[in-house]
Amino acid sequence: MKNRPRVVLRHRLRSLLLAGMLSLSVPPALAADWLLASSRPQVVPGERFEVVVIGEGRAAGWPARLPASLELPAGGPRIALELVAIGTPAAGASQRRYFARWPMEVTGVATLVLADQPTARLLLDAGAATRLAASSTAEAASTVAPASVPATPSSTLPVPSATQAAVAPMAPVAELPQDAAPVEPSALGFHEPMYFLVGGKDPVSARFQFSFRYRIFDDHGVVAETIPVASGGYFGFTQTSLWDLQSESKPFRDSSFRPSLFYRWALDDPGRRGSLALSGGYEHESNGKEDMPSRSIDTLFVRAEARMRLDEAGTYLGIAPKAWTYLDREDNPDIARYRGHAELGLRIGRDDALMFSTLIRRGTDGKLGTQYDLSYPIRRSVFSGVGAFVHLQAFKGYGETLLEYDQNKEAQYRIGVSLVR
Repeated sequence: MKNRPRVVLRHRLRSLLLAGMLSLSVPPALAADWLLASSRPQVVPGERFEVVVIGEGRAAGWPARLPASLELPAGGPRIALELVAIGTPAAGASQRRYFARWPMEVTGVATLVLADQPTARLLLDAGAATRLAASSTAEAASTVAPASVPATPSSTLPVPSATQAAVAPMAPVAELPQDAAPVEPSALGFHEPMYFLVGGKDPVSARFQFSFRYRIFDDHGVVAETIPVASGGYFGFTQTSLWDLQSESKPFRDSSFRPSLFYRWALDDPGRRGSLALSGGYEHESNGKEDMPSRSIDTLFVRAEARMRLDEAGTYLGIAPKAWTYLDREDNPDIARYRGHAELGLRIGRDDALMFSTLIRRGTDGKLGTQYDLSYPIRRSVFSGVGAFVHLQAFKGYGETLLEYDQNKEAQYRIGVSLVR
């Protein structure tokens, strides 16, 4: 037991050395209004951890919740977290303590980043605490006290003042480190829901969709640093296909391909009770066929995505209206009668639990097309809204495919798996 304080001291000093090296290596250009600090850079997967957010006299504006993410090394996925405030900050306080639960699937070193303050970063190690406990146990077990010397309780061992200073909890001061080499956020992300579903009738078919978006100018690139608003430009792509599983040759009945160029603005709510994002741009939709089966349209669109939090568990109501005007519809000149000029998306639920959503379109002649989706997670999400979900979908009315935009379909029910909802 005599070596136990040395083990703890060695690991504390190693953490202090790492913190010091990181704080010295932060480039001046990364200075921000807020900083992240922690007296304990080691965390345990699946358990609660705490950090201190440091600002400049923002006591009146400290939010109760802060969106954040974990950035994994080597370009791994970004995992969404929400930091929850602890207690009430004193008047004029320049810092506030927050907590969150570290994801079970993340081990090793990761970088905690505030979503609204990307330069507020903190390096945390999800393996150090386990290694420290194992090392301490092993060294304590290998230390045998001589028979003539009675074992002394560790609490009565004399500890030099220098050791006490090193072992004592560090004060959450602004100089505590941030990550020296920020991991740039991935330019490639999810755009619309992705799923694979089977069912329907006349014929039995599979309906699947995959989608992504790519940010054209990175935040740390020359263009975005010179013209900051350029970082909101995106290229998007979505493919939706209907695969006939009943006919002999199993053909694809139709596929629609939707490339788009758009600009996206994200508006922040300091109280974290909701969020709003606005986007607008150009979209082309085609089924990639020639002559008579050919269908295509070109549109200019605007879209809003609003969320309102309903409770502290994370349940929210989402509203996503989209409106467009046609630039070209030569292959299907009457499509506005069936598809109209707008659609409304609604959803209610939690990102980590049951989610219900609906999409409604109404043509200028009153023709309706409605889609309903109900999903529930079947394995732990990698990050918010993404994982694996059992998915039930129902579609009724006009416009299930671009080819059959003017055909009224009976209710089609399908079940399967979704990766993004």
